[in-house]
Amino acid sequence: MQTTRGWKPSAGAIAAVLFASGAYGAHPLNTDDTGVQGKGGWQLELNGERNQDRVAGETVKGAQAAALLSHGVAETMDLQVGLPWQDTGSERGAGDLFAALKWKLWEQGPWSAGLRGAVTAPTGDEDRGLGNGKPTWAALLIGQYEGERWIFLAHAGYRRNRNTFGDRESIGEISAAALYKATAQLKLLVDANRTTNPDPQSDQQLRQRVLGAIYSPSKNLDLDIGFRRGNDPAIERAVMAGITLRW
Repeated sequence: MQTTRGWKPSAGAIAAVLFASGAYGAHPLNTDDTGVQGKGGWQLELNGERNQDRVAGETVKGAQAAALLSHGVAETMDLQVGLPWQDTGSERGAGDLFAALKWKLWEQGPWSAGLRGAVTAPTGDEDRGLGNGKPTWAALLIGQYEGERWIFLAHAGYRRNRNTFGDRESIGEISAAALYKATAQLKLLVDANRTTNPDPQSDQQLRQRVLGAIYSPSKNLDLDIGFRRGNDPAIERAVMAGITLRW
């Protein structure tokens, strides 16, 4: 995103990196997991956040939300379609539509691995900073270990970040998370990720950390909350909440 004050990611810019890359795990996690719905299964995720950042010495408040619908097209493969909505503090509206295929390619006891590929369509208004203006694609390799009490997740991803702003077009990300099953219904989590800075003039990577919880009153319903902090190139802080429904 080009500005007269130099590049600083807005809520919309970060949403473009995270949502459109397909590198978005079960809310409020950034790290993806290998879970799929099973053939014929459906899942709807609705989530949002309020965030705050410091830009040129000024506090900028924004928001973002997303809807993600997943359908099990095979026992080990999901088709996903999603759309982000963004409020950058100066502009608000829908971002770029994305679609993904997620495949659990291997499972052995508590260990599993998966692949996820995603593409975006330039449906957001790039003139208002709500979209890239060009199609993009991304790929993600996911690993998971699930024990009796602990779940460990990790992914490594790449995004071909085609855009009309002159931003960097090759974006890499590594992310890892740990979840603790405090009770049968409650999971506590910590998540950290590192992403290539889209600003071609900076080599400082975006780093974010998340603390949160997922409460599941039933196997088909999850409620979550999270708190995210970021370094200087990323959004400074955010409060997140979401709901997941399965049928």
